[in-house]
Amino acid sequence: MRSRKRPADTSARVYEALRKKVVDCELRPGAHVNELALAAELKVSRTPVREALRRLVSEGLVTVVPNKGFFRQPLDIELIRSLFEIRLAIEVLSVRLFCDRASDRDLADLRAQWQAAKATGAGLAPAAIVEIDESFHIAIARGARNPELVRMLYDLNSRIRFVRTVAMERRALRKVTVTDHDAIIAALAARDSARAEELMTRHIGLTLEDAAGIVRDSVVRIYLGEEVAL
Repeated sequence: MRSRKRPADTSARVYEALRKKVVDCELRPGAHVNELALAAELKVSRTPVREALRRLVSEGLVTVVPNKGFFRQPLDIELIRSLFEIRLAIEVLSVRLFCDRASDRDLADLRAQWQAAKATGAGLAPAAIVEIDESFHIAIARGARNPELVRMLYDLNSRIRFVRTVAMERRALRKVTVTDHDAIIAALAARDSARAEELMTRHIGLTLEDAAGIVRDSVVRIYLGEEVAL
C-alpha cells in the first residue's frame, strides 16, 4: 500500500520550495505571486501555497496587498541599507559576546571551519562563497551563546542573500572577505573584543557603504542576467 503524504510534510516542502524561489530572486522583486501557477508547478492545492506565502510575509520576504494578493518584496535601496545596518549591529554584538562567552573548543571549531573553507573556496561561485561566509558568521553567533542572535542572523541572511551574492561577484570583495575573516579570528583568539568589533564594523561597512551600487547591480543581474566582474 502506498503511504500517503501528511499535510505537514506537503506544507514544509512547499514552504522550502517557495522560500528558495524568493531568496534566489527567481520570483522577481515587486512581482505579483501567481498562486495558481505555483500550485500547478508544485503539484499541490492552493492551500499549502497560501500557508507558505503567509509564513514568508511574516519573515519579510513577501508582502500582501488587500484585494490584490501576494507580492515579492521590492528590491529597495533604503530597505537593503536598513537590513545591512541591522546586520552590522547583530554582528558586532556577536563578536563582543563571543570574546566573553565562547569556549576554546568554539574557537578551534571556528578556525578549523574557516581553514577548510579557504582550502576549497578559491574557485567557488559567488553563491557558494556567500554560503561559506554565512556559516562563518553563524558560527560566531553560536559561540556568543545567544540563540536569538543566531535566529535573527539566519532570517536576515535570507533577506539579503541575493544582493550579497551579486556583491560577491566583485573580485576585490572576495579578497577582502578572506583577509577580514583571518583578522577577525585572530582578534577573537586574543579575546580582544574592541579589535573584533572594529574589524567587524569595517567588514560589514564595505557593503553598507555601497548599498546603492549593490542594489543597482542586483537589478541588472535580475533583468539582464549580466554578471558583475570588478
